Amino acid sequence: MRTATIALLLALPASAAADDRAAAETLKGAKVEVKFDKAGTAVGVFCKESHLLTPEHFKLIGAFKGLKELTLYNKCPLTDETLALLADLPALEKVGIDGATFSDAGMKHMAGWKALKQMTFFHELNKKEFTGAGLAHLTELPQFESFGCGGSPFTDAGMEAAAKLPHLRDLRVWHTMNTDAGTAKLAGAGKLRSVWLAPQFTTRITDASLEALAGCPSLEEVKVTETRLTWAGLRHLTKLPNLKTLNLDETDISDADLAKLKDALPKVEVVRKPPTEQQLKWLAERFDKSKK
Repeated sequence: MRTATIALLLALPASAAADDRAAAETLKGAKVEVKFDKAGTAVGVFCKESHLLTPEHFKLIGAFKGLKELTLYNKCPLTDETLALLADLPALEKVGIDGATFSDAGMKHMAGWKALKQMTFFHELNKKEFTGAGLAHLTELPQFESFGCGGSPFTDAGMEAAAKLPHLRDLRVWHTMNTDAGTAKLAGAGKLRSVWLAPQFTTRITDASLEALAGCPSLEEVKVTETRLTWAGLRHLTKLPNLKTLNLDETDISDADLAKLKDALPKVEVVRKPPTEQQLKWLAERFDKSKK
């Protein structure tokens, strides 16, 4: 009896690996690439054409219990319903999702990703039910330290939820709907090391966001691009004791203010690609209009 039990236990890993291999063969039909470790366990899933995925494909991916990395690009058909099929992925560490339509409420299905460290959303398309506030479902994840969201209806509600992630070290938010008021929610985020804000040449992010970021003393890297900034805001960055890198690409700043900034931060690497004439025109139209 004991010999039979041992034989069964030894067979389990091999059986799971065989199941992973069989599922990977089926997923090939949807142009899904599956990466395996030396034991034959599926640890990575990458799909450039995820619009081809069906609920049955998501069921197969959701059965990869050793999965560590999941990348789904090009109009990923992840809804609240199909996201539920991925709820039990306890080893998942890194996620990239493009073009999904799940809601804030649907993000509760990610709460089971206990090993999650990094996640990025590109072009979340659910304009009515996604704001980023669903990050509130992920506050219990013990290693979740990096989040990014771009080209999406991510709002100040999402910024508030991100600020409450207890282990957040890296926040990247670009081409979204969050404003200075959302940045203010980050004040006091004790573990935040890196932040990127890019309002796509609008007035959503201004000098006021820099004043708010000055309340995050652990910041080492700040990236604020595609906006207009002045010394009135930039001077607040001199309060950051650990700042090492400052990126101001495509941001409108006067030569005098930029020189003043560099003098005030001699040990900080200041990186800046000047905006084009067209980008300057956009900024002038929007910022000047906001003053009227």
